[in-house]
Amino acid sequence: MAVKNTRPWLDDFVEACKKETLRLQQPFQKQQEHVCRPVTEAGLSARELQSILLKHGLFEPREWRHVEKASQQMERKGIWDLVRGEYQRLRRKWQGPTTTIYIFPVAQCHLPARRRVIVKSGLSFQRCLFLFLTADVPDIGIKALLAHEYNHICRLARMGFKTDELHLKEVLVMEGRAEYAVKSLYGEEQMSQWVKHHRGEDVRQVWKREFVPALELSGQENHQPYLYGERRGRLPEWIGYQIGYEIIDSYQRNYGEDMMQE
Repeated sequence: MAVKNTRPWLDDFVEACKKETLRLQQPFQKQQEHVCRPVTEAGLSARELQSILLKHGLFEPREWRHVEKASQQMERKGIWDLVRGEYQRLRRKWQGPTTTIYIFPVAQCHLPARRRVIVKSGLSFQRCLFLFLTADVPDIGIKALLAHEYNHICRLARMGFKTDELHLKEVLVMEGRAEYAVKSLYGEEQMSQWVKHHRGEDVRQVWKREFVPALELSGQENHQPYLYGERRGRLPEWIGYQIGYEIIDSYQRNYGEDMMQE
């Protein structure tokens, strides 16, 4: 449990790619073997897990030449130790469950933050969570990301939910609670930009038109458009995340209760 030492996995992945660089699919297969297959808590095959992680910020297999340097820089910064310490603090504070934490370089890890599509990212399952980072992410930003993802795990454990059984309404609450926790712990400046991405009136119209009829919708794939938006659809970018936060923020302003003590 707790923070896995994924540095040796990354080193093995890079060395395996160095030996067989002429085969186009080799890095893809080696990432499955050395990065995804050792993860058992997610309950998925290496191929299934790889597909999900790549969508949420894991470095692309073809970026293997940059992974060694990125992981060395992350280790010198002490990211694994930082996450380990903050996880223990959050677990005591929230009386949360034990979990396993996996840390890997984020996609485009060789680029400076201003040029990366994703600066940092995370993903949580019921029994484990993933953080995708580089050494240029500030310590407080790493802590905020960890808190957001671990908050999900605390909520799932406290309510007895399974991720594949969640309705859209609960997913919105979970995302809102997680970001409100970030605000409470580290300040508004550490919150994700999506919490105020759209004008209030626009959000209310989309909520009434699109979300209210779909609140009982289940299935993670079905939730994706509501959370992330649709490029050419009626759901704006990041709209579900903003709605989730506004639900929790409104509740807090009206009732003033500690969101982690429910």
